[in-house]
Amino acid sequence: MSATTANYMPRGLSLSAVLHLAAIGALIFVAWWSQRIDQEPPAVFQIVAGPGDDYTATTAPTTTQEVAPSVNVDLPEPLPKYVPPPPKILPPPQTPIERAPEPAPPVVERAPETPAPVIKRAPTKVSYQDFTQEHGAPKTPQVKAAPPIKLKPINVNRIMSDTNIISAGAGGTAMTADEVSLSKRYVAMIVQRIRDALEREGISDVRDAGVRFSVSVRGEISNATITRSSGSSSFDRAVLSALRSIPAVGSPPTKRAEVFQTVIRLTEG
Repeated sequence: MSATTANYMPRGLSLSAVLHLAAIGALIFVAWWSQRIDQEPPAVFQIVAGPGDDYTATTAPTTTQEVAPSVNVDLPEPLPKYVPPPPKILPPPQTPIERAPEPAPPVVERAPETPAPVIKRAPTKVSYQDFTQEHGAPKTPQVKAAPPIKLKPINVNRIMSDTNIISAGAGGTAMTADEVSLSKRYVAMIVQRIRDALEREGISDVRDAGVRFSVSVRGEISNATITRSSGSSSFDRAVLSALRSIPAVGSPPTKRAEVFQTVIRLTEG
């Protein structure tokens, strides 16, 4: 290698290093600048002048010295302009809507279940012949004769002695002896019916009460009153009730209305 060539090699390396640094700086500058201004067409630099002071020269001078080769730097495409995203508009906070509590379901009262009707089966009819074959012929019950009814004897004489015959009105015809006797027996019959009515009511008090009553021509008894109390108001009321309940007893022996007065006793002694 000649001495001239050796002198030019360090200079070429230095120039190449300077150019590389310049290119790197240009890239950094362009990247920074593209973020600030709109995109501009990249400038193409062409180094046409060599060493020397003639800045008006348009062509490289002819020299025997070696000229460092030109370096074409491919600049990267400029970055797109950064457009910040639009701010997100948050919707206004919604006030929670309080829902009314759901009403409780109505309580349905169930009607009590009606029990199923009990179906009663009709009894099976059994013929008399089948019954006698299974159970034998029925025995005829023996009916006992009812005991004879013992009527209490009535002391007619005492009743007749207790009986007074009162004329129905002034100026009436006087009774004959036979009419008086028959009338007292007539009253004794009425007294016996009163005693029977009292016994049917279950009254058995040993008491006696004086009564007075009227008998119409048709034998109807009316105007019954107590002339002498028995000492028991319930017994007196029972005597009057029995006297009024007696049906018509037939016309008095005199064939006219009469008023009688007698004593009612349940026992005769």
